[in-house]
Amino acid sequence: MFTSASRSDATDPALHPADLPASVRVDARLELGVEKHGDETRISSRIEAGAFRFRFPRAHGRPPEAVTVNIAGGLAGGDRVSTEITAGEGTSISITSAAAERVYRSACDATRLSARLVVRDDATALWLPQETILHNGSNVQRRFEIDLARRARLIFAEMLYFGRRAAGEIFDRGSLRESWRLRVGGQLVLADETRMEADAGSPYTHPAALGLHVAMASVIFACEDAGEVLEPVRALLDDEPLVESGATYLGRLVLIRLLAPDAARLRALAMRLVNFLAARLGQPLPRALLA
Repeated sequence: MFTSASRSDATDPALHPADLPASVRVDARLELGVEKHGDETRISSRIEAGAFRFRFPRAHGRPPEAVTVNIAGGLAGGDRVSTEITAGEGTSISITSAAAERVYRSACDATRLSARLVVRDDATALWLPQETILHNGSNVQRRFEIDLARRARLIFAEMLYFGRRAAGEIFDRGSLRESWRLRVGGQLVLADETRMEADAGSPYTHPAALGLHVAMASVIFACEDAGEVLEPVRALLDDEPLVESGATYLGRLVLIRLLAPDAARLRALAMRLVNFLAARLGQPLPRALLA
């Protein structure tokens, strides 16, 4: 979406001591697969390694909800988390998190987060975690890989907050590297790279980076008739002039990007968008997201 390049003391090992040794760092892996059994979606595989867990609230006739929980309480330099979800043919599942994920400052090592989502034909997946909060000085590398069958349906939303403005913390030191790859029927549809680095002399508030914005979000809506939501989505975006936004049709999917100087406004607009899109698919939002 944008690139801001500058030297970052936060990632220079010559100027800072090393992070904690690997033996005490988070190295977590989550894997979940669901398959269709009769009229129900059931868990077919589940792996939890490291400091992350799945929790499954009672569905009561709803599609299963997978809630990720970080029992380590937060992430920092040297931590690694990988998540892989596979929704089998004809299944429905939603994935969210129990709370906002906090990424604390790093001496030099990056916090590495990766996620892979596979959605088969006639399956529906909602990937709607709580926001990720980057504390000042954090060094984050994130990678998303999304593989959709041609008749798959998806709502995928990620929110990033830069600093904790309510606590008086700005974000003028740190690094974010983010990579997106999305394929439909094996064909690459979206390849997106974000590189932002900042130190006290070149803050994220530079016009080429975030400007005065403190939060951003990316939303992907994919289904066979995704193009039909483009104009209604743009109308929703126009209702919130304080959030800089845009929506693009990429052929079978709609990509929405949001930037805001107020994290609460961004979250409220993102929730209106996912509510509208979930209704379009006839899917309820995960209850943990609404709590």
